[in-house]
Amino acid sequence: MALLRRYATASAIALFVLLLLLVTCNLNMASALSGGVMGGNFFDSDSESSSSESYTRDSESYRMGHHHHHYYNDDAPSPDTPAAKGSHSGLVFFLIFVLGMFLVSFYKGSTGNSVTVLKLQVAMLGGGMGSTIQRDLTRIAETADTSSRDGLTYLLTDTIQSLVRHLGNCIAGYSFVDLKRSKEDGEKYYNQLSNEERAKFDEETLVNLNNTEKRSTKIQSDVFSNVYSMFDGKGIKEESKKFEEEKLLNEIGSEYIVITILVAAKGAHKLPNINGTKDLKEALQKLRTLLSSKLLAGKVLWTPQNEDDTLSKRKLLEDYPQLARSMTNFLVKKHE
Repeated sequence: MALLRRYATASAIALFVLLLLLVTCNLNMASALSGGVMGGNFFDSDSESSSSESYTRDSESYRMGHHHHHYYNDDAPSPDTPAAKGSHSGLVFFLIFVLGMFLVSFYKGSTGNSVTVLKLQVAMLGGGMGSTIQRDLTRIAETADTSSRDGLTYLLTDTIQSLVRHLGNCIAGYSFVDLKRSKEDGEKYYNQLSNEERAKFDEETLVNLNNTEKRSTKIQSDVFSNVYSMFDGKGIKEESKKFEEEKLLNEIGSEYIVITILVAAKGAHKLPNINGTKDLKEALQKLRTLLSSKLLAGKVLWTPQNEDDTLSKRKLLEDYPQLARSMTNFLVKKHE
Protein backbone atom coordinates (compact mmCIF):
# COMPACT_ATOMS: atom_id res chain seq x y z
CA MET A 1 0.00 0.00 0.00
CA ALA A 2 2.81 2.39 0.90
CA LEU A 3 4.56 1.48 -2.33
CA LEU A 4 1.47 2.37 -4.35
CA ARG A 5 1.17 5.67 -2.48
CA ARG A 6 4.78 6.54 -3.30
CA TYR A 7 4.28 5.60 -6.92
CA ALA A 8 1.17 7.77 -7.17
CA THR A 9 3.00 10.71 -5.58
CA ALA A 10 5.96 10.34 -7.95
CA SER A 11 3.62 10.11 -10.93
CA ALA A 12 1.77 13.24 -9.84
CA ILE A 13 5.02 15.17 -9.47
CA ALA A 14 6.25 14.01 -12.87
CA LEU A 15 2.93 14.98 -14.45
CA PHE A 16 3.08 18.41 -12.82
CA VAL A 17 6.63 19.02 -14.09
CA LEU A 18 5.62 17.89 -17.58
CA LEU A 19 2.62 20.22 -17.60
CA LEU A 20 4.81 23.09 -16.39
CA LEU A 21 7.28 22.49 -19.20
CA LEU A 22 4.49 22.31 -21.77
CA VAL A 23 2.95 25.55 -20.54
CA THR A 24 6.35 27.25 -20.59
CA CYS A 25 7.04 25.96 -24.08
CA ASN A 26 3.65 27.16 -25.30
CA LEU A 27 4.28 30.59 -23.83
CA ASN A 28 7.53 30.78 -25.73
CA MET A 29 5.88 29.59 -28.92
CA ALA A 30 3.06 32.11 -28.51
CA SER A 31 5.53 34.94 -28.05
CA ALA A 32 7.69 33.83 -30.98
CA LEU A 33 8.15 36.90 -33.13
CA SER A 34 7.89 36.52 -36.89
CA GLY A 35 10.11 38.51 -39.22
CA GLY A 36 10.40 39.22 -42.92
CA VAL A 37 13.61 39.80 -44.90
CA MET A 38 14.05 40.87 -48.53
CA GLY A 39 16.88 42.34 -50.55
CA GLY A 40 19.93 41.73 -52.71
CA ASN A 41 23.71 42.07 -52.75
CA PHE A 42 25.62 43.21 -55.85
CA PHE A 43 29.09 43.95 -54.50
CA ASP A 44 30.64 41.25 -56.71
CA SER A 45 28.96 42.36 -59.94
CA ASP A 46 30.00 45.95 -59.27
CA SER A 47 33.63 44.86 -58.88
CA GLU A 48 33.51 43.22 -62.31
CA SER A 49 32.07 46.33 -63.96
CA SER A 50 34.66 48.52 -62.22
CA SER A 51 37.48 46.32 -63.54
CA SER A 52 36.06 46.60 -67.06
CA GLU A 53 35.82 50.39 -66.80
CA SER A 54 39.38 50.59 -65.46
CA TYR A 55 40.67 48.51 -68.37
CA THR A 56 38.85 50.76 -70.86
CA ARG A 57 40.29 53.92 -69.30
CA ASP A 58 43.82 52.44 -69.29
CA SER A 59 43.49 51.48 -72.96
CA GLU A 60 42.32 54.96 -73.89
CA SER A 61 45.19 56.52 -71.94
CA TYR A 62 47.67 54.29 -73.76
CA ARG A 63 46.26 55.24 -77.17
CA MET A 64 46.43 58.94 -76.33
CA GLY A 65 50.03 58.64 -75.14
CA HIS A 66 51.02 56.55 -78.15
CA HIS A 67 49.35 58.99 -80.53
CA HIS A 68 51.38 61.94 -79.20
CA HIS A 69 54.67 60.11 -78.77
CA HIS A 70 56.51 61.52 -81.86
CA TYR A 71 55.91 65.19 -82.62
CA TYR A 72 59.41 66.42 -83.62
CA ASN A 73 60.55 66.60 -87.25
CA ASP A 74 63.66 67.56 -89.18
CA ASP A 75 62.42 71.13 -89.64
CA ALA A 76 62.19 71.75 -85.90
CA PRO A 77 63.76 75.06 -84.83
CA SER A 78 67.07 75.11 -82.98
CA PRO A 79 67.01 75.58 -79.20
CA ASP A 80 68.30 79.16 -79.51
CA THR A 81 65.51 80.53 -81.72
CA PRO A 82 62.36 82.27 -80.34
CA ALA A 83 60.21 79.54 -81.85
CA ALA A 84 62.14 76.96 -79.84
CA LYS A 85 61.59 78.92 -76.63
CA GLY A 86 57.87 79.01 -77.38
CA SER A 87 57.81 75.28 -77.89
CA HIS A 88 59.61 74.83 -74.56
CA SER A 89 56.90 76.88 -72.84
CA GLY A 90 54.28 74.69 -74.44
CA LEU A 91 56.09 71.59 -73.23
CA VAL A 92 56.21 72.92 -69.66
CA PHE A 93 52.50 73.70 -69.79
CA PHE A 94 51.80 70.22 -71.12
CA LEU A 95 53.82 68.61 -68.31
CA ILE A 96 51.97 70.68 -65.68
CA PHE A 97 48.67 69.62 -67.23
CA VAL A 98 49.67 65.94 -67.16
CA LEU A 99 50.80 66.25 -63.53
CA GLY A 100 47.50 67.87 -62.57
CA MET A 101 45.51 65.11 -64.27
CA PHE A 102 47.61 62.51 -62.47
CA LEU A 103 46.95 64.11 -59.07
CA VAL A 104 43.21 64.29 -59.76
CA SER A 105 43.15 60.65 -60.86
CA PHE A 106 45.15 59.63 -57.79
CA TYR A 107 42.71 61.44 -55.47
CA LYS A 108 39.71 59.85 -57.15
CA GLY A 109 41.38 56.45 -56.93
CA SER A 110 42.03 56.86 -53.21
CA THR A 111 38.38 57.71 -52.47
CA GLY A 112 36.63 55.98 -55.36
CA ASN A 113 36.31 52.64 -53.55
CA SER A 114 34.71 54.08 -50.41
CA VAL A 115 31.34 52.65 -49.40
CA THR A 116 28.72 54.13 -47.11
CA VAL A 117 26.56 51.77 -45.08
CA LEU A 118 23.26 53.37 -44.08
CA LYS A 119 20.66 52.13 -41.62
CA LEU A 120 17.20 53.63 -41.25
CA GLN A 121 14.86 52.20 -38.62
CA VAL A 122 11.24 53.10 -37.96
CA ALA A 123 8.78 52.10 -35.23
CA MET A 124 5.08 52.24 -36.05
CA LEU A 125 1.84 51.52 -34.28
CA GLY A 126 0.68 47.98 -34.94
CA GLY A 127 -2.70 46.35 -34.74
CA GLY A 128 -5.31 47.42 -37.26
CA MET A 129 -3.39 50.54 -38.26
CA GLY A 130 -0.18 48.65 -38.92
CA SER A 131 -1.61 45.72 -40.86
CA THR A 132 -1.71 47.75 -44.08
CA ILE A 133 2.03 48.25 -44.25
CA GLN A 134 2.57 44.61 -43.28
CA ARG A 135 0.51 43.61 -46.31
CA ASP A 136 2.47 46.07 -48.47
CA LEU A 137 5.80 44.60 -47.42
CA THR A 138 4.59 41.03 -47.90
CA ARG A 139 3.38 41.90 -51.41
CA ILE A 140 6.70 43.52 -52.29
CA ALA A 141 8.68 40.54 -50.99
CA GLU A 142 6.56 38.06 -52.94
CA THR A 143 6.75 39.94 -56.26
CA ALA A 144 10.19 41.61 -56.32
CA ASP A 145 12.95 40.19 -58.53
CA THR A 146 15.88 40.53 -56.14
CA SER A 147 18.28 38.79 -58.52
CA SER A 148 18.74 42.05 -60.46
CA ARG A 149 19.82 45.53 -59.43
CA ASP A 150 16.69 46.97 -61.07
CA GLY A 151 14.54 44.61 -59.04
CA LEU A 152 16.29 45.64 -55.84
CA THR A 153 15.77 49.30 -56.74
CA TYR A 154 12.06 48.63 -57.21
CA LEU A 155 11.91 46.83 -53.85
CA LEU A 156 13.53 49.68 -51.94
CA THR A 157 11.60 52.39 -53.79
CA ASP A 158 8.27 50.68 -53.15
CA THR A 159 9.15 50.22 -49.47
CA ILE A 160 10.08 53.89 -49.12
CA GLN A 161 6.83 54.96 -50.79
CA SER A 162 4.83 52.77 -48.43
CA LEU A 163 6.57 54.29 -45.41
CA VAL A 164 5.86 57.80 -46.68
CA ARG A 165 2.17 56.90 -47.00
CA HIS A 166 2.14 55.71 -43.37
CA LEU A 167 4.12 58.52 -41.74
CA GLY A 168 1.14 59.29 -39.54
CA ASN A 169 1.54 55.92 -37.78
CA CYS A 170 5.25 56.40 -37.02
CA ILE A 171 6.19 56.91 -33.38
CA ALA A 172 10.01 56.76 -33.57
CA GLY A 173 12.88 56.83 -36.03
CA TYR A 174 16.61 56.21 -35.99
CA SER A 175 19.35 56.69 -38.59
CA PHE A 176 22.95 55.50 -38.65
CA VAL A 177 25.72 56.02 -41.22
CA ASP A 178 29.24 54.60 -41.41
CA LEU A 179 31.81 55.25 -44.16
CA LYS A 180 34.19 52.44 -45.08
CA ARG A 181 37.31 53.02 -47.18
CA SER A 182 37.01 49.86 -49.27
CA LYS A 183 34.26 47.75 -50.77
CA GLU A 184 35.50 44.75 -48.82
CA ASP A 185 35.11 46.57 -45.50
CA GLY A 186 31.77 47.99 -46.62
CA GLU A 187 30.37 44.58 -47.51
CA LYS A 188 31.65 43.04 -44.29
CA TYR A 189 30.03 45.72 -42.14
CA TYR A 190 26.80 45.63 -44.15
CA ASN A 191 26.53 41.87 -43.56
CA GLN A 192 27.31 42.36 -39.87
CA LEU A 193 24.43 44.82 -39.43
CA SER A 194 22.12 42.51 -41.36
CA ASN A 195 22.96 39.53 -39.16
CA GLU A 196 22.41 41.59 -36.00
CA GLU A 197 18.94 42.61 -37.14
CA ARG A 198 17.94 39.12 -38.27
CA ALA A 199 19.03 37.68 -34.91
CA LYS A 200 16.23 39.67 -33.26
CA PHE A 201 13.59 37.52 -34.98
CA ASP A 202 12.36 34.30 -33.41
CA GLU A 203 11.17 33.04 -36.78
CA GLU A 204 11.74 34.21 -40.35
CA THR A 205 8.41 33.57 -42.01
CA LEU A 206 9.15 35.27 -45.35
CA VAL A 207 12.56 35.59 -47.00
CA ASN A 208 13.45 36.81 -50.50
CA LEU A 209 17.20 37.39 -50.83
CA ASN A 210 18.72 37.46 -54.34
CA ASN A 211 15.56 35.71 -55.55
CA THR A 212 15.93 32.83 -53.11
CA GLU A 213 12.62 32.62 -51.27
CA LYS A 214 11.82 30.45 -48.32
CA ARG A 215 9.03 30.46 -45.77
CA SER A 216 9.06 29.58 -42.09
CA THR A 217 12.46 28.76 -40.68
CA LYS A 218 13.00 27.01 -37.36
CA ILE A 219 12.07 29.00 -34.27
CA GLN A 220 15.15 29.77 -32.19
CA SER A 221 13.73 29.65 -28.68
CA ASP A 222 14.77 28.06 -25.39
CA VAL A 223 12.11 26.12 -23.50
CA PHE A 224 13.51 27.38 -20.21
CA SER A 225 14.03 31.01 -21.24
CA ASN A 226 10.91 32.28 -19.48
CA VAL A 227 11.74 30.41 -16.29
CA TYR A 228 15.32 31.69 -16.33
CA SER A 229 14.26 35.29 -16.92
CA MET A 230 12.22 35.19 -13.70
CA PHE A 231 15.44 34.81 -11.70
CA ASP A 232 17.71 37.01 -13.82
CA GLY A 233 19.01 39.76 -11.53
CA LYS A 234 20.41 41.73 -14.43
CA GLY A 235 16.99 41.80 -16.04
CA ILE A 236 15.50 43.23 -12.86
CA LYS A 237 18.04 46.05 -12.86
CA GLU A 238 17.35 46.83 -16.50
CA GLU A 239 13.65 47.17 -15.76
CA SER A 240 14.25 50.22 -13.59
CA LYS A 241 16.16 51.93 -16.42
CA LYS A 242 13.33 51.33 -18.87
CA PHE A 243 10.56 52.57 -16.60
CA GLU A 244 10.17 55.99 -18.21
CA GLU A 245 10.26 54.60 -21.75
CA GLU A 246 7.74 51.90 -20.86
CA LYS A 247 5.48 54.50 -19.27
CA LEU A 248 5.59 56.48 -22.49
CA LEU A 249 4.75 53.40 -24.53
CA ASN A 250 1.77 52.70 -22.27
CA GLU A 251 0.34 56.06 -23.28
CA ILE A 252 0.76 55.30 -27.00
CA GLY A 253 -0.40 51.73 -27.53
CA SER A 254 0.44 48.08 -26.94
CA GLU A 255 1.28 46.74 -30.42
CA TYR A 256 4.14 47.88 -32.64
CA ILE A 257 5.92 47.23 -35.93
CA VAL A 258 9.61 47.87 -36.60
CA ILE A 259 10.92 48.30 -40.14
CA THR A 260 14.65 48.44 -40.90
CA ILE A 261 16.22 49.51 -44.20
CA LEU A 262 19.89 48.74 -44.82
CA VAL A 263 21.68 50.20 -47.85
CA ALA A 264 25.28 50.07 -49.05
CA ALA A 265 26.15 52.72 -51.63
CA LYS A 266 29.28 53.87 -53.43
CA GLY A 267 30.80 57.12 -52.20
CA ALA A 268 30.19 59.20 -49.08
CA HIS A 269 26.61 59.91 -48.02
CA LYS A 270 24.75 61.20 -44.98
CA LEU A 271 21.33 60.90 -43.37
CA PRO A 272 19.72 63.46 -41.05
CA ASN A 273 19.18 62.72 -37.38
CA ILE A 274 15.54 61.76 -36.93
CA ASN A 275 13.72 63.80 -34.32
CA GLY A 276 10.34 63.94 -36.01
CA THR A 277 8.22 63.10 -39.03
CA LYS A 278 9.82 65.83 -41.12
CA ASP A 279 13.31 64.41 -40.52
CA LEU A 280 12.08 60.90 -41.31
CA LYS A 281 10.58 62.02 -44.62
CA GLU A 282 13.84 63.80 -45.52
CA ALA A 283 15.85 60.67 -44.69
CA LEU A 284 13.59 58.50 -46.85
CA GLN A 285 13.95 60.92 -49.76
CA LYS A 286 17.73 60.91 -49.32
CA LEU A 287 17.80 57.12 -49.44
CA ARG A 288 15.76 57.16 -52.61
CA THR A 289 18.37 59.30 -54.39
CA LEU A 290 20.96 56.55 -53.85
CA LEU A 291 18.93 53.91 -55.67
CA SER A 292 20.62 54.28 -59.05
CA SER A 293 24.19 53.62 -60.12
CA LYS A 294 25.44 54.07 -56.53
CA LEU A 295 23.52 51.11 -55.06
CA LEU A 296 25.64 48.11 -54.06
CA ALA A 297 23.28 46.26 -51.71
CA GLY A 298 19.99 46.77 -49.95
CA LYS A 299 17.77 44.96 -47.51
CA VAL A 300 14.42 45.49 -45.78
CA LEU A 301 13.66 43.71 -42.50
CA TRP A 302 10.40 44.00 -40.62
CA THR A 303 8.75 42.46 -37.60
CA PRO A 304 6.20 41.13 -37.05
CA GLN A 305 5.67 39.75 -40.54
CA ASN A 306 2.50 37.85 -39.69
CA GLU A 307 -0.48 40.12 -39.10
CA ASP A 308 -1.59 37.95 -36.17
CA ASP A 309 1.72 38.49 -34.33
CA THR A 310 2.46 41.45 -32.08
CA LEU A 311 5.68 43.16 -31.09
CA SER A 312 5.30 43.86 -27.39
CA LYS A 313 6.58 47.00 -25.68
CA ARG A 314 9.05 44.87 -23.71
CA LYS A 315 10.50 43.42 -26.92
CA LEU A 316 10.68 46.89 -28.45
CA LEU A 317 12.58 48.28 -25.47
CA GLU A 318 15.01 45.35 -25.31
CA ASP A 319 15.79 44.82 -28.99
CA TYR A 320 15.47 48.37 -30.33
CA PRO A 321 16.83 50.72 -27.63
CA GLN A 322 17.72 53.46 -30.14
CA LEU A 323 14.10 53.69 -31.22
CA ALA A 324 12.93 53.78 -27.61
CA ARG A 325 15.32 56.63 -26.82
CA SER A 326 14.22 58.69 -29.82
CA MET A 327 10.54 58.26 -29.08
CA THR A 328 10.15 61.24 -26.74
CA ASN A 329 11.61 63.80 -29.16
CA PHE A 330 9.73 62.25 -32.06
CA LEU A 331 6.35 62.49 -30.35
CA VAL A 332 6.99 66.05 -29.12
CA LYS A 333 7.75 67.14 -32.70
CA LYS A 334 4.73 65.25 -33.97
CA HIS A 335 2.33 67.19 -31.72
CA GLU A 336 3.86 70.64 -32.25
